[in-house]
Amino acid sequence: MRQPLLALAAALLLASAATTTHAQTATRNTTTQNSTAPAALARPALDDTVLIYVDYVTGLDNLINTIPRAQFRNNITAFAKFNPLFRVPTIVLGEENDYYGTFLPEITEHVTYDIHRFNRTQVSGYTPEVAAYLASTGRKTVVIGGISIDNCTLHTTLDLLRNGYQVYVITAVSGSNSPMAEADAIARMRDAGAVTGGWLSILTDLGQDFADPRYGQGMMGIIQAHWPASTIGTVSDSTPDGHGLQLPAGY
Repeated sequence: MRQPLLALAAALLLASAATTTHAQTATRNTTTQNSTAPAALARPALDDTVLIYVDYVTGLDNLINTIPRAQFRNNITAFAKFNPLFRVPTIVLGEENDYYGTFLPEITEHVTYDIHRFNRTQVSGYTPEVAAYLASTGRKTVVIGGISIDNCTLHTTLDLLRNGYQVYVITAVSGSNSPMAEADAIARMRDAGAVTGGWLSILTDLGQDFADPRYGQGMMGIIQAHWPASTIGTVSDSTPDGHGLQLPAGY
C-alpha cells in the first residue's frame, strides 16, 4: 500500500511543479508584453528632449505644395516658438548659400536658445558630428520637423530611430511636392517606430498642464496666436466670452 501512495505523491509533486513552471513562464511572458508599450503611448519628458529643425531655408521652402503656404509658415512659427518656451538643447540643420538661400525669418527670430548648427553633405542630418553632440547631451528623445518630410526629415528620423532615439515628427510643419510621397514618408516613419502628429499635439504633450507656471502661459500664447491659422477657412470663436482659450483664474 505504501508504494502506491508514494507513487501518487510523487506524481502530484511533478504535476504541481509543472503547473508552477507554466504559471511562471506565463507571468514572464505577460510582463514582457506589458513592458513593451506602443511608441504612441510614450510621453516625451522635457529633460530628455532635443529639438531638431531641418533645412528651413528659403531655397527649399518654395518646393512645398502639399500644404497652403500661409498655413505652412504659420505652423513653422508655432514650432519655432517651442525653443524659447521649453529651453531644451536644439539642433538647426541647414546652411545659407547661393543655392539654399537663407534661413526662414520664423527660425532666425524665434529659435535662439542653446542652438547648435550643423552643415552636411549627406541627406540625413544624423551625421557623425550630430551623433556625437546628441550623445553628449545624454538625451534620447527628439522632436523634429523640417523640409522636406519625404527626404531629409524622413532619413534623419530613420537614422535616429536606428540609433535608439525616440522620435516625434511634427507633420504639420513639414511638407512635400507630392501628396503620395508625403503619405508614404509618414507611414514609413510611423512603421519604423516614430510618433507623428501636428504641432499642437506635440506642444501639449511636452507642456502637459496649462496651469504649469513654467509653460502654461507660453503654451496658451502659441495656441492663441497660431492654432486658428492652422485651419483652412473661416474660424469662429465659440468660447463663452468670445475671447478664445484662457488660463484658469489665478494663473
